[in-house]
This record gives sequence, structure tokens and C-alpha cells, in this order.
Amino acid sequence: MEEKKIPGIVPQKDGSYMISFELPNGACLSPEALELLAQIGREHNCLIHVTTAQKIMLLGMDFDQAKDVLERLDAAGLSVRKARDLSQPRVCVGKPYCKLALKDTFALSKYLYDRLSRKPVAPKLKVAVSGCPACCSWANMVDVGFVGVRSGWKVFIGGHGGARPKLGEEMGKVETHEEAAALLERIAELFTSEVKKKARLEHIIKRIGLETFKEKVGL
Repeated sequence: MEEKKIPGIVPQKDGSYMISFELPNGACLSPEALELLAQIGREHNCLIHVTTAQKIMLLGMDFDQAKDVLERLDAAGLSVRKARDLSQPRVCVGKPYCKLALKDTFALSKYLYDRLSRKPVAPKLKVAVSGCPACCSWANMVDVGFVGVRSGWKVFIGGHGGARPKLGEEMGKVETHEEAAALLERIAELFTSEVKKKARLEHIIKRIGLETFKEKVGL
């Protein structure tokens, strides 16, 4: 069978194929989804890897296996990551599950994902949500992070990991899910219009200036 590019199926260096799918509320899966993954793993003898970005990768498949898996994941309602989509926020468990948490992180994460996950955006714009200033989801080390406080969500901008990690800078606060989504949407639009190859939000801010950035995104 002739192989062709299918969104969601990613060729690997060893000739195998990989599928990565998102977990909109962090590393949380239903029992039914876990059973499906176990069944797929047994049938296709593939590796199942939980990533630091709270996605799941299925590794070591041939092309026909990957097509079968993609169809089954789609039928089960599991969202396969596509290039140029805004990916789901990384998230801690938040309130009421963590004794330190001040906010319901799953609720904000789901709101952001439902509203913006299919918005076209250039790579890599990473988002995280933390339920308190402990930042267990590293919301202070991503491009856009929301950190729960008693009166809303502090907004951290311009952080990232990598070879030269950088803490994000606190640049304001939002009080509602709607305000958070609107801000993220404005940042995503600016990022996509201004980004150059392999740049992060930090680099755009340095290039256009902090005050210009704040003015454009409403901070």
C-alpha cells in the first residue's frame, strides 16, 4: 500500500511511525480510554509513552498500524495532535484535589482547550495552568502561564525550558476564564504574525519591545 502523509501520523528516523494525542485536562484518562490504549499496545506491540507535556505517544508502529490506531482514537474521542493547532495546557490537579490549590485548574484548562485548541498558531507556543504559586505544572516556565491566587490568576509570560531555561515574567492578572481565553487568543495571534523560525515568545518580546507587546495584547 502506498504511504502518504496523514495529519497526526509522524514518521520516525528508524522508519516507524508515531501518534501523539492530547489530554485536555492533564494526565487524566477515563478507564475506557486506558483499556483502549492497553488493547492497542497489545495488538500492535507499540510503546506507550506519557510525555512531560502531558500528551501520550504511541511509538514503534508501521504505517498501516498507525492508520488503524488513528481511526480508533478518533472514534473514541481522543484528540490527536495536529501541526499548527494550539496545544492543550499543561496542568496540575488543582482544587479540590490538592490541599495547596487555590483554583480549579481542570476547569480553566478545559475552557481554554475547548475555545482555542483548533485555533491556527505557529509552533511553539506553550501554555500551562497551576492552581497555586507552587507552580507544579511549571506555569512560570512556559510562554503563557496562568497561576492561581485567591483573587484570580496571575499571568506569566515568556518563560521556557530547553538548553537555556528562563523563568517567565509576571505581567498582570485575569479574574475569569473568559478573560484568560481572550488574552491567550490575542497572544497567539501576535505570536503567529510575528514569529520567526524556531523563535519563542521571549524572542518576539525582545524584538518588538515589552511595552509594544503589552499594548498589542492588552496587558
